[in-house]
Amino acid sequence: MNCSSPAAQVDPVIVRDALQRLLQSSFVPDGSVLAKMLSHVVERTLAGDGRSIKAYTIAVEAFGRSPDFDPDRDSAVRVTAMRLRTALDLYYAGPGADDPLRIRMVPGSYRPMFETAAVQAALAPAGERITPVTKADEPARRVRAPALAGWLAALTITLALNVAMTVSLMAYQLRGDSVTEAQAVKPAFKGVRTAEKPPQRDPVYDLIRHNVQRSFQQTVE
Repeated sequence: MNCSSPAAQVDPVIVRDALQRLLQSSFVPDGSVLAKMLSHVVERTLAGDGRSIKAYTIAVEAFGRSPDFDPDRDSAVRVTAMRLRTALDLYYAGPGADDPLRIRMVPGSYRPMFETAAVQAALAPAGERITPVTKADEPARRVRAPALAGWLAALTITLALNVAMTVSLMAYQLRGDSVTEAQAVKPAFKGVRTAEKPPQRDPVYDLIRHNVQRSFQQTVE
């Protein structure tokens, strides 16, 4: 199925503009053998003389080969055409992805195809087609955006509280360890100490420990 736009239905100005973008790129640089072939076949097609595009005419008129060129014995034109097809595919997969018109080279032919934006959209797989956003979609987008922002804000606050509680718990434990060590090295010069009462649990500590256990799913002693 021929999906290209006939040259008679394509504005030559747009085609030549697409050709110039290619020649100014590093994929089909101006002056290269790829650029010579592409410029030749495009201009021949725009002039309505696409049927005369053959390996022989490309070799003689575009590459400057002698009139005794034999395309059956010399594969220069076929190899260049393969390289040109690859270069065009790479260009339109990268910097030329948004070009309004694409110039293609179909395998088995030296005649170029001109694909407009409408043809490109029709050829794109269903999963890759981009549905334009209409004004009717704007209210839904405005509703989803605040909801997402609120969810992110709540998540950020929760994480911040968890971090703060963890840091407070660590500081409390370190402070408790420091007090215990100081008591351990304190000289016993007042005689035998009486039995010490079990330390009282700090309600703040209990609250922090409960929140950390609930957030991180692990027990904190």
